[in-house]
Amino acid sequence: MTVRPSMLPIALLLASAAALMGQAPCAPPDAMKAQLENSPTAGAYTDLGVWYADQKQYSCAANAFATSLQMDPNQKGAGHVAFMFGVSLYFSGDTKEAVTALQEAEQVGYNSLELHMVLAGALDAAHSAKEAEEEWRAAVAFDPESTTALDALSNDLIHDNDFAGTIALLDGPRLLGQRTPQQSLNLGEAYAATGKLDKAASVLRDGLNTTPDSLALANRLASTLIRLNRRDEAAVLLEVTVEEHPDDADAAALYLENLVATQPDKAAETSHQLLLASPHNAKILYLCGVVAMKGGKLLEARADLEQSLSVRPDEAQTHEALGVVLAQLNEIAGAKEHFERAIALGDNTPEAKANLAKAVEALGSGK
Repeated sequence: MTVRPSMLPIALLLASAAALMGQAPCAPPDAMKAQLENSPTAGAYTDLGVWYADQKQYSCAANAFATSLQMDPNQKGAGHVAFMFGVSLYFSGDTKEAVTALQEAEQVGYNSLELHMVLAGALDAAHSAKEAEEEWRAAVAFDPESTTALDALSNDLIHDNDFAGTIALLDGPRLLGQRTPQQSLNLGEAYAATGKLDKAASVLRDGLNTTPDSLALANRLASTLIRLNRRDEAAVLLEVTVEEHPDDADAAALYLENLVATQPDKAAETSHQLLLASPHNAKILYLCGVVAMKGGKLLEARADLEQSLSVRPDEAQTHEALGVVLAQLNEIAGAKEHFERAIALGDNTPEAKANLAKAVEALGSGK
């Protein structure tokens, strides 16, 4: 096994440059100074690199490994040294050169789960998604139960909208235990994207049963149940989720939104309590405004909706709701402005157009 000599001078220069860019001088331990004096061997520099890496002095480690490879490109275990060189570059923050070094280690025949995983992570960090996917696949082939590799590969597949590939990866026979929360989320998303909402709900439910404290799974399952029109199930789940995670505004907003659609009386009772916990959340402010509007509390609704827009000014539905409130308060000019803004932001529903037409007509008639 050899490391291609063409790589080594460049790698050494890169590592040396990294060490000089604002890094503290690399000081070897006293116990190793003797073997680094008077014609040290490549092995001595490899040992030094390992020591630096253990101390998390990764630029110094990269320097030492590069020196070892420069001194003896054909040393025994050169591929492993090249791998350690690449890892040190990666953890020192030099992702681009880490990728080059790790690919060199791979090309000369070094093969390990750790190589594929570190190289995949570096490629992901460098936004080389396709190459990263290949390395994650190699890691899964090396260890089909690697949760890190399965999580990352399924993330990349979801990012690429490869939902069939995600399902094939995660819903096959497993040798060990349950999926991780991330795998359950990705598999649920893949099933939902392919129109299999019941299957998505089942996967997410299994994931939540395995990891009951996962807020992401609870919220995703609740959203899926709502899409399935199983709102009563969603309400029970969300009520428990809000109780267990009172500071999570997303769960609170989803809970309140579901209550507005199914239990308006309970929504009115709950809205202020949820708003106290998340007073600056635009979605909760909007929903509180809707609840107040439906209850005839127009001034309260106006205040909530205006505050929601101060947090998130480009929400079409909030502009539309505020327009309705202002129209009921006979502030027609202001209502017209918000109806126009809602339509400009993408609300092309017949209701929005009708509301604007009524406002224009009212202003034209002098009402």
